[in-house]
Amino acid sequence: MDTAYTPFMRDLELNFKKSSGLVDRSAFKIFYCQVRPAKILTLGINPGGSPANTHPNGFTHLNDVPAAASASFYENDEHDILDCEWRENTGLRKVLVPLLGGDATRIRTEVVKTNLAFHRSATVRDLNRPLAFAETAPFLAEIIKEVNPRLVLLTGVPLSEFTDRYGIVSRRLRKPIRDDGVGHVVFDAARATLRHSTHEVLVVQLAHASQFGWTYAKYKVVRRILKLLRVEQI
Repeated sequence: MDTAYTPFMRDLELNFKKSSGLVDRSAFKIFYCQVRPAKILTLGINPGGSPANTHPNGFTHLNDVPAAASASFYENDEHDILDCEWRENTGLRKVLVPLLGGDATRIRTEVVKTNLAFHRSATVRDLNRPLAFAETAPFLAEIIKEVNPRLVLLTGVPLSEFTDRYGIVSRRLRKPIRDDGVGHVVFDAARATLRHSTHEVLVVQLAHASQFGWTYAKYKVVRRILKLLRVEQI
């Protein structure tokens, strides 16, 4: 049964298919949950999994490994971060659960996840980032407007990739923290006024949750985020 959010999601997917020429969800993935007003929007680079090895409905890969928690529009409040035991999701929960006062169930209604690119690829190296980011931009802008988040959490996405494309103005809050052992930025933050939000948001860059979730505890990223938000929990 449709929810209040289903028409928006159905129309957005239909318009993305028309614009991109992609036929079905084996080639793209937009949704990880219902798109609704939420405190946190988390963005990765793009959905994983080879299109050739994914069923057209995007629900499972050909080896029956789950590719989503819903084959439709998450009308039963499914949420990939909670319902799919991917390494990325277990990493994300290490940040999201303490941000939400230790209550994982709040993720269902207070966190929306998607990516800067909707085009699916086996690895990020297989993705034409400039083309895929540009292709996705008008549709991600609609999602940002709908979610109207307080915090945008980037995992594996450079801060400037987001703020340059979706921000009106932004100001970096500190020097990026980089772990030279892994060669990645593990914490960066800015305040930004977005083109499609009604208020200034905190934008935080972390290392990707699937490979570098261990850096979240090492660099106390939850404490850093809450300090920048000036609250004890979101």
